Amino acid sequence: MVNKKKNWLTERDLYKMSEKELYSKICVAESIKHVDNASDEVIDMKDPYKFSYNLATILARDREVVAVRLKISDDCKVYISKNDNWYEEDVRYIDRIQKYLRNISKESPGTSIESSIKIIEDLTDEVMTYCFAKLEYRFEKLEKDIIRNRDKEHIKSFIRYARDNLEGFDPDNLHDVDKSEISGICCAYYKEAKNVPGTPEKFLGHLKKVGSYAGSVIDIAACARNEKYKNLFSNIKLRILKPVIADQLIYSWEDIIKGFVRDHVEYEKVKNECLNDSHIAERLRKIYGDENTNQLQLDVDNIKQRVCLHAEMNILANIIDQGDKSRVYIAVSKRYCYLCELYIDFARKRGYNIIISGKHKKIYRGWKLPFVADANFRIQSLKYILENLDQIIESQVKHYTKSLRADSDSRGSSVDSENRSEAEVVFGYLKRGRGRRGHEKKIVPLSEFNQ
Repeated sequence: MVNKKKNWLTERDLYKMSEKELYSKICVAESIKHVDNASDEVIDMKDPYKFSYNLATILARDREVVAVRLKISDDCKVYISKNDNWYEEDVRYIDRIQKYLRNISKESPGTSIESSIKIIEDLTDEVMTYCFAKLEYRFEKLEKDIIRNRDKEHIKSFIRYARDNLEGFDPDNLHDVDKSEISGICCAYYKEAKNVPGTPEKFLGHLKKVGSYAGSVIDIAACARNEKYKNLFSNIKLRILKPVIADQLIYSWEDIIKGFVRDHVEYEKVKNECLNDSHIAERLRKIYGDENTNQLQLDVDNIKQRVCLHAEMNILANIIDQGDKSRVYIAVSKRYCYLCELYIDFARKRGYNIIISGKHKKIYRGWKLPFVADANFRIQSLKYILENLDQIIESQVKHYTKSLRADSDSRGSSVDSENRSEAEVVFGYLKRGRGRRGHEKKIVPLSEFNQ
């Protein structure tokens, strides 16, 4: 059973057992928990925060998640992390972004936008090329919205705007729309549509995400050109943190659930309720299904799970190891997951002033607990997350067994840019069209990472 521990085990052994219990309960909680609604923390998006958020947007390609922390002292250090391997193409891209920012910031104060046009256009081209896969994925959602709601006024209004501002725009042939050009259109139109009463939030969300790439370039360029930040950006240093990815063995689903029921009858009741729920059954197959036969293995121990340190947790671990309790904003290209939220809550209880801007309640079985140097922090954070997972599992189990027990006892990106000059450069460049280049991906050896 999960909670049996021998007196002769070392502290390290006990910690490893608790870790295995943690990852096992994460898998169980993901499989049976209904997802709650996402939420946002209201924060004052100061320029440094906004810059970090926009940088996280343009550094996330495909389905990856990127986190960014801006640390300003005598110079400007930007810590970058993601939940996957870094490739040589990523490093080259980051180096080029760093160079663009330095060059833009070196323009003399008061210089007109004309002197920066070429650099901003090159930056735009870099971003649209690198982020194309994710931009295309996000546009697919907007495309479905347009097709399904063609007769709705908010869609008709968008189509009129796109036709007026994008040559050749054809709502009947959206698949061939230039995705980088439509990013500029969505960025500009979002600022109008968000103030129109009755515009569906889902549609606004699609507009905002597609437009976030053009909007991020505009805001980043404006920040780098701002006289207030010129000295900082002229010496900006982008620092890549090593990804942390590992394989983790877990206890069986049956073993964990039996720790929350009174007998085998209750266990069978919980299991049958879960298997009769199509959504839960599908999640169970993804987590506990045999790779070859896809048969459920709810009673099999030591199933291997791939876990990775989420991008924001990598940056937070770095902050904790430095003992930095100053106010820190960690920007992420996607909302924080439930387990990251729990870990941040614990860090806040320990005096770390961490600022975040959005979170959802999803639990991911691939989540990895940060390994920080402070052993007490490490152990207590593990216990804190375990306690919360126990509450989730216990609540769901009680829900499934309440009838039995009753008988026996008698659930992108700010694009609100007001930087008109930079916007005119980016929108104009996108409207004229641009080319794309393909790249070969090659993983970067860990030895080459800076710290």
